Amino acid sequence: MRTVHSRTRLFAYGLCLAAALYNCKTKEVESVTPFTYTFKGLDNVKLPDVTPTAPAAVSVTAASVNSSTVAAAVTSGLSSMTATGQVPASVQQAATNVSKAVSAEKAAAISAEFTPAVVSNLASTGTMPASLKTEVAAIASNPALQAYLPTFTMPQVNGKTVGGRLGAEGINAPVAVANATTDDACATAANAAYTSAVARLDAAKQTQSAPINAQYTSAQTTIQADATACKGSKPATYDGYRAAALQQLNQGLSNLNGVKTILGDATFNLLTVLYYVAYSQAITGINTLQSADTSTCDVVASAKLANAQAARDADLSKINSNYNVAVASLATARSQAIASCHNQGNGGRKGADE
Repeated sequence: MRTVHSRTRLFAYGLCLAAALYNCKTKEVESVTPFTYTFKGLDNVKLPDVTPTAPAAVSVTAASVNSSTVAAAVTSGLSSMTATGQVPASVQQAATNVSKAVSAEKAAAISAEFTPAVVSNLASTGTMPASLKTEVAAIASNPALQAYLPTFTMPQVNGKTVGGRLGAEGINAPVAVANATTDDACATAANAAYTSAVARLDAAKQTQSAPINAQYTSAQTTIQADATACKGSKPATYDGYRAAALQQLNQGLSNLNGVKTILGDATFNLLTVLYYVAYSQAITGINTLQSADTSTCDVVASAKLANAQAARDADLSKINSNYNVAVASLATARSQAIASCHNQGNGGRKGADE
């Protein structure tokens, strides 16, 4: 019986020891899910979309050389005289009008000064002897002859004479907002959320600004290329005008010589000086117009560039304004979040928006 009781006691002791060892064994600690703060107004602020604005158009009034229809009628009338032998009214009226500005004798003397060398020099350089220039200017200024002289349309840009000042306004810089400083966990999380949100706004601003700046850069290249091509085309255009003016002079003088006996010396001399004066005025006007028209290429380029810059600056200013408003909104939301953190006891486990 002792043996049975001893074994029973040993078995009982073993169970107690095993239970004790089991109860003393270290248990694994369950993992704790990290707490995440969320803040209203710091995670949903975006910039409104801004797309590149097309620059305003530039209005250009083209330069032009306008031949006199009255002078053309005189040339046509002279041509018809070889067949009719009669002096048309247009021809007789022209001689009468010239006589109001210069006598037939003086007209003959002035015409004689237009030697082939003088005409050639006038065509190539636009200059003539000073005394002849003065006499021609005096005749050309007479109101009776205005209808017989060529006229010129001066170029304009945006309704203004070439040489007007054009410009564009600048843009405003974005407003920077400093981070608040604090040590508690909730406020630190609010500052981190603010910094992250501002970074997103910075990225959005760059994304929106990129195509706007690219459009302006592309416009610069195109505008400059157009201006270069524009200036390069002017010599040929105005050489054509000068050639046409010389052809009109030669045609008129040829017609006059063909009917000199019908016209008589006085009318012949008056009409001859008319053709030389008209040609001189044409060359002077064409040369002046070419200079203005060539300058217009650069003026147009400046106007287009100013409009492109204005469009760019307006778009960038809009982006900056939107950005500043958004950053200010974030700053307000951050201040409210930090105040909420403090109201909950600096670092409570709840989120600042709960």
